[in-house]
Amino acid sequence: MAFYWPMVIYGPLLALRYRHPCFFSAANPALYISGLGLESKFETLQMFPAHLRPCSVKVGHGTGLAAVLREMAEVGLSFPLIVKPDIGFRGLLVAKVHTPQELDNLLGAYPIDFILQEYLDYPEEVGVFYIREPGEERGKIVSLTLKTFLGVTGDGQLTVKELALQNARALLQMERLEETYPGLMGYVPGNGEEVPLGIVGNHSKGTRFINGTSEADERLAGVFDEVVREMKGFFYGRFDIKCQNLDSLKEGKDFKIIELNGIGAEPTHIYDQSRMTYPGALWTIMRHWTSVARISSINHSRGVAYLPPGKMLRALADLRTYQRSLKKKA
Repeated sequence: MAFYWPMVIYGPLLALRYRHPCFFSAANPALYISGLGLESKFETLQMFPAHLRPCSVKVGHGTGLAAVLREMAEVGLSFPLIVKPDIGFRGLLVAKVHTPQELDNLLGAYPIDFILQEYLDYPEEVGVFYIREPGEERGKIVSLTLKTFLGVTGDGQLTVKELALQNARALLQMERLEETYPGLMGYVPGNGEEVPLGIVGNHSKGTRFINGTSEADERLAGVFDEVVREMKGFFYGRFDIKCQNLDSLKEGKDFKIIELNGIGAEPTHIYDQSRMTYPGALWTIMRHWTSVARISSINHSRGVAYLPPGKMLRALADLRTYQRSLKKKA
């Protein structure tokens, strides 16, 4: 809520201006409730051009391991792989899995559908927030977030755990790190040796977000104009990208889209306190929701219906129940 409290006032004002309590719900007709958070991530993946999609399969709850391994073999998916909930948030339950037994244990522990996705060994991950108004040929990049994953650097004397205890970001993650990397905590890395402690590009998992919006140029916008050309009914959202580096991404080379978030997405560059002020972050959130409202209104004028308030309330209740259930089980 630290950045969103103005929406308590501004949201109703937008609803009054656009004459509907669900003024936001027509922004992305291709996504369920425009991508508020209840949409299937696997179905969203299918919207991307084929060459930009990671190799993935969706596994329904209760599917046996033998059937899962057959599906993996059919699409050429092998270990290690990334496993994530088909409906997920904030990196919860995202894991790198190395063996069939690890996979079986994870799938059997939670009564939900999962996505199995190839592990992409690209060195960089970025968040690209793209907006295009209906009827326009070109869009714009309004937020660019560069990510630095959690990790420690060895000195040849201290263990990984001792190094992590001296790292402010890692210190906040110690309970999770000890559970995730039990065999690594006692390891003594050599002087200058980098030891990664995260695979999930989420702020809540210790990843550092760097405001790179000043690097968003016409070349980058052009790359994503081409991407969304095949994505009918998408106008607003954040692409999470694995890439070789930012320069190659601007050339449209060596990258894949691991996820897309619609109107529920954050312009994550606001979390870089060294390059963003608190008032600036509040203004950014309000400006983004102004864009949501405008895009949604244009689509509505073209025949896209707003979601009825009753259905929206039920959807939000379902989302809250799902999130609580997932957090409790996790």
